[in-house]
Amino acid sequence: MSHKASQADSTQMETINQGEKSMKSELLTKRDAAITNDEENVRARAYELYEVRGRIDGHAEEDWLQAEGEVAGGNERKAVRASTSRITVKIVGEA
Repeated sequence: MSHKASQADSTQMETINQGEKSMKSELLTKRDAAITNDEENVRARAYELYEVRGRIDGHAEEDWLQAEGEVAGGNERKAVRASTSRITVKIVGEA
């Protein structure tokens, strides 16, 4: 590939990358933000598990899967609490 062709490819990739960056904020929805937040929680918990194990390598996948389960379980518990915490009040008038 010639130097000129390489520069053209590089410029094209920069344009694509800039376009992706500008689109991200527009396309980020509440659901996407929740997913991003969950992923961050999984990362943080997996790292905690790694540290608790004494920073011993070779258990990254195990730590990640455990962290995913814990985060997902926490979200399910929050959803159940939210759905069961609604109180229905019936006001009965005087006879």
